[in-house]
Amino acid sequence: MDDGRVKAFRLLKPPCVELSQTALRYKVRKSTAKDLLKCLERLAETLLAVSRSLDANLADYVFFPLSHVFSESKELPPRLLEHALSCLRLLIRQGWRDRLENEVGKQLLILLAFLAGGSATDANCKQVDEDVAAIAFDCTASLFHSSVASSLGVSGTVSPENIPLLGHTLTVILDAISNHSANKVRLAACTSLHALIDGIDDQEALRNFFPGIVSCLTKVLSSGIRSKPPWKILQACIQLLDQILCKVLADNTPSSGFAIVGSSAVGESPTKSWLEATASQVKVALSIVLPLRYHDRHDVQEALFKLCLSILTDCRTALGDCISMTLEALVALSSHAAPEVGRRRSQRLQQILASNLDLLDVLRDSLYGWIVALPRVVASNDETKQTRTLEQLSSAFRLLSAYDMDMRAFNNLVASNLRSSVASAAQLSSTHAITSVAIGSAEVSRVLQSATLSGGNRTFSELIFDSTSQGNILAGLQMLVKQFQSSAMSMALQRSLTESLKSTTGNEQIAALWLMLELMGNQSSQDSETKQWLNFPSGYLEPLAEEAYAFSLEILDKSAYDDAVDWRLQALSLEVVAFQAKSQGQDFRPELVDALYPILERMGSNNAALQQHAVTCLSIVSDSCGYPSASMFVVHNADYLINSVAVKLNTFDISPQASQVMLMMVRLCGSAIIPYLDDLIESIFAILACYHGYPRLVESLFEVLNAIVEEGAKASLRAIEPAIRTIPSPRRPYKPTTITDVIAHLQSVKNRSDRIFPRSNPHLEPDPEISSTSELETPQPSTSQETPPQSKAHTLIHNITQQTTHHLSTPSAPLRRLLLTLITSSLQSLSPQSTAQADNDTTFLPLVATRWPYITRQIFPPTSSSTNTTTPPTDLPTLLTALQTLTTLSQYGGSFLLSRFSDLLPQLQSLHHHLEQSMLHEEKTLGRSRASRSMKFKTWDQMVALIVSMVVYVGITREMEDGVFEMLGGEPLLREREGVREALEGVIPDAVWLLEEERRSRKKEGWDEEWEKRKPVVEGWEFRSVVF
Repeated sequence: MDDGRVKAFRLLKPPCVELSQTALRYKVRKSTAKDLLKCLERLAETLLAVSRSLDANLADYVFFPLSHVFSESKELPPRLLEHALSCLRLLIRQGWRDRLENEVGKQLLILLAFLAGGSATDANCKQVDEDVAAIAFDCTASLFHSSVASSLGVSGTVSPENIPLLGHTLTVILDAISNHSANKVRLAACTSLHALIDGIDDQEALRNFFPGIVSCLTKVLSSGIRSKPPWKILQACIQLLDQILCKVLADNTPSSGFAIVGSSAVGESPTKSWLEATASQVKVALSIVLPLRYHDRHDVQEALFKLCLSILTDCRTALGDCISMTLEALVALSSHAAPEVGRRRSQRLQQILASNLDLLDVLRDSLYGWIVALPRVVASNDETKQTRTLEQLSSAFRLLSAYDMDMRAFNNLVASNLRSSVASAAQLSSTHAITSVAIGSAEVSRVLQSATLSGGNRTFSELIFDSTSQGNILAGLQMLVKQFQSSAMSMALQRSLTESLKSTTGNEQIAALWLMLELMGNQSSQDSETKQWLNFPSGYLEPLAEEAYAFSLEILDKSAYDDAVDWRLQALSLEVVAFQAKSQGQDFRPELVDALYPILERMGSNNAALQQHAVTCLSIVSDSCGYPSASMFVVHNADYLINSVAVKLNTFDISPQASQVMLMMVRLCGSAIIPYLDDLIESIFAILACYHGYPRLVESLFEVLNAIVEEGAKASLRAIEPAIRTIPSPRRPYKPTTITDVIAHLQSVKNRSDRIFPRSNPHLEPDPEISSTSELETPQPSTSQETPPQSKAHTLIHNITQQTTHHLSTPSAPLRRLLLTLITSSLQSLSPQSTAQADNDTTFLPLVATRWPYITRQIFPPTSSSTNTTTPPTDLPTLLTALQTLTTLSQYGGSFLLSRFSDLLPQLQSLHHHLEQSMLHEEKTLGRSRASRSMKFKTWDQMVALIVSMVVYVGITREMEDGVFEMLGGEPLLREREGVREALEGVIPDAVWLLEEERRSRKKEGWDEEWEKRKPVVEGWEFRSVVF
């Protein structure tokens, strides 16, 4: 014995003697547990101090007093047992180590099993403190590691008499792992089991324990248990399963040899039937355990990854039936991980595949199954499963592509199932609500103009997949398609999809076109790199793109309102057109003959998504063709649009998109396009004659005609010199005719007769005096002053106005208002003042005369036109528009309408009275500020504007003066309404003055005295007083 052990013995002796005496006294109740605890604490301190000097003899010496303590373990408190077990653990690890005797080992194993699991027979000893159980399992693990020299472990076979003891200990450990409530006890039990498996090399003993261990671990790892264990326990159990499988079924162990046939008695190799039965049970267990590959904890995934690698590398012979599911789990673990971890796992998996090429066939079979199941998975509501399946497909295909596997048998299968998968997603998206927009023809040009001002969107929105709920599926499919595109099966996949475009319908067709777009998008990115080194022509395109473009044009040629064509298919066709334009650049311009009209036609759709797709497509095409904006693009290609619209109208195609495209075209191109619309206008009126019973169609067509007239009016206003007024000057007040006026009138008549009927006798010389005087007084007309011929635009607008008026009898109030607005615009465009042609009275005034009855009939219905008491229409918006039209007519018709207004004045008075009373009642009810925004007030205000315009521009006769002063002579109008006072003063200023003085006399007392003061004073004259 060296000095260290002697010193250790001397230090250990006092606490050991004290502990032994105290324990013996405790048995007879002469000492307390507290005294015993103090002794144990002192012994534990001493053991820690001399731990490096301990050996087997010192361990035996120290264990003797501890045995007295353990003999009373049933009655000792848990804290005291913890200290005793801590001392025992130190003795096993530092004292006995690998020199533990067999009998001592058995006794300790029985003791520790009792302290960890309690007694199976004594009900009072079943409950064990969790701290005591945890440290007891730690001691058990230490015991298994130190039992090298005993027959419990690695030195040869396990003795038959020790099998029951090890079985009982194993039962306690497994029960703690599966059923104990404390996690630290379960972890300690896992550590003890790991030591047990690691310490036993007897294959016969391990085979006996194998079913129970695997069953317990499977139970813990099963996802079907009530409460999911913590990740540390899952990790430990997976590691234990890996350990026991490699220990029992590894290819380099005798128990895994299939060539051994015979008895399975102790000490002999297993039979083939045992191995097959065991492998089938392990396969069931793995089917329960492998779903943990989707666990959210990296440590659990890593433990499972190592388990799967062990099966592929070490147990490939015994567990051949489990290779497929294990390989699938490895692929899933490689794909469902962080990028860096996934890359590392993929590299390790590639090494396994490279070492055994037979696994590539297994992986290819798994890929086949995943592809077959893909449509069913995508159609399900499990988004997590959908994402995982797509990730596994992508990883598997990437692994197989690295080894140039023959995938030709998969060509049709991949195309068919990919198409079915996308079709399933399309079916789900078709059930979503479609956002509709109530867009009229007038809105189409505004949509385009807003897109032009904002720069336009250059990215299409996703149609088939919902960005919120199906974003992961979309990303997975796009990644999968990208891998297929870069593989050898790319061309076969493209050809299969191209053929399916015309052989499928519905969602299958939508899916095929979507996949082709994805393939073309990936191909274009690859071609952009290739074209840096190869000089392709600028119009070069893959055959796939050409066929997809031709198919898309066929779809877009159909009406947007055709229910047989899904709107998503139309939207995808727009994407194909945009792709074609980006690929060809400015060489795409000739294709606009066929492609431009369908794009603009979809901009008039009431489907918000399709309309936005059309706007985006137009922006992309205009950029690709080199135009600065979408508006400029449409203007420069208006001839294509005119031809397309003309074809539709000539074939009596009454789809609303044609009118919307025409409207947008007119709004953007302006008056420059009007001379080229004569055939279109004739076709429009032909359709109106045949389909006048369809209000929406008629209204959309008249909106186009109204736009044409408005653009013509704008051009007329811009063409006139700034000095020329676009509205005729007010009618001058009446003044007596003098003899000078008579002479001037006669002279103008004579000059006009000479110009029309020239002198035919050359011998008759005019009187020189008269001739010289005539030359001085009357300028000779020059060729420059002759009336120029009317423009084509003027003639078209004139014809539109003539044919439009007959439709005012329609029962549709909105259409009547639209027609009245059109007539108003045409009057501004056709009037002599607007066209700057004085002789246009020959065409304009007859037009005014023929339009007069149609306009007044909108104000005064025919049933009441024969009486002076008129009941105005209840449709105030139509009445307001008709009054506005009549006001414009009075401005440009001038004195030509005097007799007509004279005949209409009684009805105007009655209507004015009715509107004024309604307006006053509205003011009393709502207040003046709110009433001023009502329709009744606006209609009355327009009525006043009509009377003022009649007075100013048409004039009034003596008989009309009283009626006009009755309508306009009210105090509020004279004082507040702009233009009323000036209009009346222009007719009879004295009457206006008299009205004002009369009102002042009524309101103000002492007015007579004030008048006397204001009476003019002139010498020799006396003014009489004014009496009312």
